[in-house]
Amino acid sequence: SIDLEARAAEEALLHRRLRLLRAGMALYEAIEASEYKRLPALHQEMQELDQDEEVIWHMLPLFCNVVYYTVRQERAKLLPQLLDARQRVRRSRSHFAATRVIQWLALSAEEAGQLRLAYQESLAALDLIEQTASYALLKGYFKDVLAMVLYQWNRLEEARSRLRTVIQDAATWQQSDLLLSGYIRLMQVELARGDLSAVQQALQEFEQLEGYQGYHRWSWLPIMRAQWWLAQGQMKEAADWAVSIVFPGGAWERSLYDAFPVVMRVYFAELRWTEALELLDRFSGGLDRPANIMITLTYLAQYMVALHHAGQNEQAHEVAARLFALTEPEGYLRVYLDEGEPMRQALEALLTPHSQQHELAPSTRAYISKLLGVFEQERQGAGTSLAAPTPEPALPSAQQASAVFSAPGGSLTRREQEVLRLLATGASNQEIARTLVIELPTVKKHVSNLLGKLGASSRTQAIALARARSLL
Repeated sequence: SIDLEARAAEEALLHRRLRLLRAGMALYEAIEASEYKRLPALHQEMQELDQDEEVIWHMLPLFCNVVYYTVRQERAKLLPQLLDARQRVRRSRSHFAATRVIQWLALSAEEAGQLRLAYQESLAALDLIEQTASYALLKGYFKDVLAMVLYQWNRLEEARSRLRTVIQDAATWQQSDLLLSGYIRLMQVELARGDLSAVQQALQEFEQLEGYQGYHRWSWLPIMRAQWWLAQGQMKEAADWAVSIVFPGGAWERSLYDAFPVVMRVYFAELRWTEALELLDRFSGGLDRPANIMITLTYLAQYMVALHHAGQNEQAHEVAARLFALTEPEGYLRVYLDEGEPMRQALEALLTPHSQQHELAPSTRAYISKLLGVFEQERQGAGTSLAAPTPEPALPSAQQASAVFSAPGGSLTRREQEVLRLLATGASNQEIARTLVIELPTVKKHVSNLLGKLGASSRTQAIALARARSLL
């Protein structure tokens, strides 16, 4: 009887795993064919089959979850599940599972607006890949996330350097999705740097990509051109493109979420504040999305600008308060800078008291003043001010306390400081060796010395401690 029950349980387990594998094959087929309408049924089936105790068998349902919410642009919903999964895979000691879960966690943290978490998880993953000398093909995805975070913190030179590595590696390994993302982010960085020749070069290289005919590439091409026209002052071309974009009342395709902010910037450039405000009001339900804070932040920033310039100062003040609450803790800068002079004027107006009802807290006034200071630096000379890294937001208090009470073992040499700066960008030992033109064993020795002097047990901890001590 006991043997029969054990055999029946084993057969049920094998049957469930076989169904899971078949569902996984169907999932990959749907992704390959871009048949995303099949995802809800596959998602439901895999969640029902996710009953295994072995971590490796959780990976397929978890991957299906990631794909499902990525297509819906709601990856932030995955954050609690992925944080829990990270703990489970650590206990399993599966490097593959750990690396993949951290990859998904970093991407979800990005959409959830948690820049610090995305940054720290990406560095931790690169550290793990370096230690295990495995899954090197995943490095580019973490570097891509790092570049996004660095961009939002306005550390443009670091983001640019990281993206060039991403593009080069993606081309070598034929990772078309990463190549696409790398070029899109690179053009955004070059636009922010004000280097129009570099923007044009990135656009031309993007247009000439061979071997990637995906829909998302072609949907991004006109959006990139429109941003280029705006930067060049070619308003007729930009306006003609904006008129051609139709935003339906129902569900949007992903490309429309990418296009909408650029259409708004065309309207802002033409001083069409009322029309911009009408669109922002009409589509607020789809743009104000807790499951994707990145979309929400851009929406709130543009909504605040449109309200201010349309003379609706009370509402602008309310939207600004919400925007500050979301952006200040994570150190966002580009979400403001990307809206240019209209945003600067809107921020400046907030410092002019309208009524006692809207008296600003000292911390809020300080934050607005800081943002205006960054605008002023950019106005005086984008190349000079943006080349200097913007300080990363302070570490949480617990980490600060840990850093303060860990006395360093000695001052860093010039070479160790160079290695530390490269480590902070997520560079591997091999990349550091190439950059500094030194041997790989020498790099390893410098890294070992750094860990000892900082009292750290890993690269990630070393970087955190270095920032707490203002060494970076």
